[in-house]
Amino acid sequence: MFCVYIHIPFCKKVCDYCDFRVMPSHLKLFAEYADLLCKQIVSFESWNPGVLANAKTLYLGGGTPSELPPEYLCRIFECLRSVGIDPSNLQEVSMEFNPESTCRESVQNAMELGVNRVSIGLQTLDANLLKIVGRAHSVESGLEALNLLTSTPKLQVNADLMFDLPGQTVEGFLADVDRLSDYPLNHVSFYGLNVSPRSKLGHKVSAGALSVNEDLYEPMYMGGVEILERKGLMRYEVSNFARPGFESAHNQNYWDRGEYIGFGPGAHSFWRGTRYYAPEIYPRWRDYVKSGCPETLLSLDRLDRDAEIMEFLWLSLRQTKGMVAEGLRKLGISLDKSVCERWIQKGFLTTENTPNLLQIQPALRLSGRGWIFMDEIVTDLANTYSNLE
Repeated sequence: MFCVYIHIPFCKKVCDYCDFRVMPSHLKLFAEYADLLCKQIVSFESWNPGVLANAKTLYLGGGTPSELPPEYLCRIFECLRSVGIDPSNLQEVSMEFNPESTCRESVQNAMELGVNRVSIGLQTLDANLLKIVGRAHSVESGLEALNLLTSTPKLQVNADLMFDLPGQTVEGFLADVDRLSDYPLNHVSFYGLNVSPRSKLGHKVSAGALSVNEDLYEPMYMGGVEILERKGLMRYEVSNFARPGFESAHNQNYWDRGEYIGFGPGAHSFWRGTRYYAPEIYPRWRDYVKSGCPETLLSLDRLDRDAEIMEFLWLSLRQTKGMVAEGLRKLGISLDKSVCERWIQKGFLTTENTPNLLQIQPALRLSGRGWIFMDEIVTDLANTYSNLE
């Protein structure tokens, strides 16, 4: 499958834990950004005519796409249509929202443009924790936005939570999961906090002003999974849960190593076997676009065979469907049986048959606490595989 990603780098307030290339919303930049983004899209189309028309999904992420005023969002969608991306023909058109920019008008405008799936970043339902991590919204405004979205007909809604936040308790996080999953949602995501040393939060942790109790990661994660699955939201990826048939098609394409093109500063692409991205810092990206988007200014990551194998192992095992034997054969490798058996005996891996297209194939899957030790398992498998003769 082929997908398109649009990066919107603006936020009302940059969260303290954020280390993405985003910046505070600035009215004077909106028009310039929309124009530059459209020039980047048109440049790609001119070099690769007809490619973008093959897109099956479209995802607007950030940053906060809902921060962009309607006139500039409309301009971007008009540009997308001009290169053959018709939202009405796509399987999925997703857009990220934050509570502070969610209102009836912003939602209606997005849907009129073709958006049929939104993801709202709530992160926590604890007022004190929202302040600690530097979120711009309150618990009340978050739930008000959630109520608006879930009551909007013909709109699929995902809600995001974070866990293992500074000062967060297991009981507090599980209460958030329980409360959130009582809403009419078909999809929920939750992510463990990754403290970047270059973020505001990272500086506070380094200085000892805040701390993260990593011992709480496992009970928070495992408890959250249990609550969601009990309520019919089944894990299909390590951090993503959905009712059957409501999985994110766009994100699934990433995990299945499908092709995609990203537009905007630092937006990543995977196309024709190469991963690449444009300049991340806004002024450099602006110069890149104004100079005609030359390939010489892209950061390239051509995967060698070892990197491709590692990527396959990691992306496969992070999904509930696991790793099918056919994928290993295509890469020309086999896994070390003794290594697999060791993890199976611990209850961290399991071998089961799983539907794959029109066949039933044996699959290797994470199980139990294996979801916590995923990185160690993948590294172990990557260090011990053999090449097929």
